[in-house]
Amino acid sequence: MQIYCSYNQELYDFLNKVVGLILDKYGTQLNISSLEEIELINKKDLPYETDGKVLSKSKIIVTSRLYELLPTLTIGELNDNNDYLMLRKTLYHEMGHINDMELMPKLYDCVLEGFNNRKVNAECISSLIWIEYIAEKRTATFENVYNLEICDELVTKKWHCSIANPYSHYGERNFFYLTKVLPYFIARTGNEDKRSQYLSQIENKFVVDYIKEIDTELNYLESKETFDDPRVLRGLDGIIDKYLNIFMNNYGR
Repeated sequence: MQIYCSYNQELYDFLNKVVGLILDKYGTQLNISSLEEIELINKKDLPYETDGKVLSKSKIIVTSRLYELLPTLTIGELNDNNDYLMLRKTLYHEMGHINDMELMPKLYDCVLEGFNNRKVNAECISSLIWIEYIAEKRTATFENVYNLEICDELVTKKWHCSIANPYSHYGERNFFYLTKVLPYFIARTGNEDKRSQYLSQIENKFVVDYIKEIDTELNYLESKETFDDPRVLRGLDGIIDKYLNIFMNNYGR
């Protein structure tokens, strides 16, 4: 496996060590035999904020956001640093996607081809929700790191969504962005009391109802055996289409 960071030698050295630690501790838990490259890129090179992304079954990228927050690059001094724990979690999360690609190649192809070719459709979006939910649920409590930042942000927004654009405008007026955030929110608030606490803070009733219906369908899908057919996700398609119409009819004027 090749590790890259073309713009910063110190970050390259650091990433190389961290990846080694992750593989030593968790490598046998995941099937990542197809993974050939992990690259750390400057966070400014992407048009939206993310800490990691799978480009293909052979390549993962991670961004510099968390690495820039570290007080030192001496690993022995970072054991209790939350940003260090989060970047470890990010690497494990993305490796989990590589593992899941072997189990669900059709679902992953649906997502990757849709976005790479700018031909995102209902099957692509529902497949994205499902694979992100599975990966996020696996890592939600990784190394006892409970990161609820995305949940805290979700409940502060109005979500008066007037557009549905999967390619840009990632903000609270974009129905696609709301939809993309939901699997993370649902996976990280699996505890019933925690979920209720967050839902009570959301002012937009449409968002609360949307979360509840998506959650119910995800629970149903989890009750099934492992599958690799976008047609199994038609229940998600229907819910997404229903709320797309609700949001556009109320805010898309």
